[in-house]
Amino acid sequence: MSAKLHAPDEQIKDPQVALNFLKEGNERFVSGNTIPRDTNSEDIKITAGGQKPFAAILTCADSRVAPELYFDQKIGDIFIVRNAGNTADNVEALGSIEFATKHLGAPLVVVVGHSACGAVFTSHSKATGLSSNLQTVLDNIRINIENVATPEEAVAVNVKAQVETLKNNPVIKEINALVVGAEYDIATGKVTFLS
Repeated sequence: MSAKLHAPDEQIKDPQVALNFLKEGNERFVSGNTIPRDTNSEDIKITAGGQKPFAAILTCADSRVAPELYFDQKIGDIFIVRNAGNTADNVEALGSIEFATKHLGAPLVVVVGHSACGAVFTSHSKATGLSSNLQTVLDNIRINIENVATPEEAVAVNVKAQVETLKNNPVIKEINALVVGAEYDIATGKVTFLS
């Protein structure tokens, strides 16, 4: 494998380099040519004293959605924040992404939605009567997808809304991190970056 990989002790400052790491990693994942995982013990030693992730990923908590795998990355490469519906509307998600960008130096933030997202699909169906915490999550998603025709379209619209929230975050703006959206296809493993 001749792909350039992120060294866990290397600080990446260019968001395009970081984005290319993710795109190349997803190509490896989809083609079945993932990187060997024979450096785990070395990477653990290197990252024990600190981390230098090149990207912060906000994605869904769905058990089928694992960014370390579908972006084919290793220990110390990506800082992941997960919740139902990949939402940036709570203090925990925003604070975590601010930490990854400002304090750990990640120059890239990617919001990754996914096909057949239960949180977005359930929100789109206007479900009610759920537990109060779950209902709050779905209501927060529903605000962004109110006038969307299909649940499939709602996934992309929700991602774009979260991207806008993050782009307007003062901490992320201050450090000029690149914020992009993407959608993971759970049937193929392919990530499509949204424009």
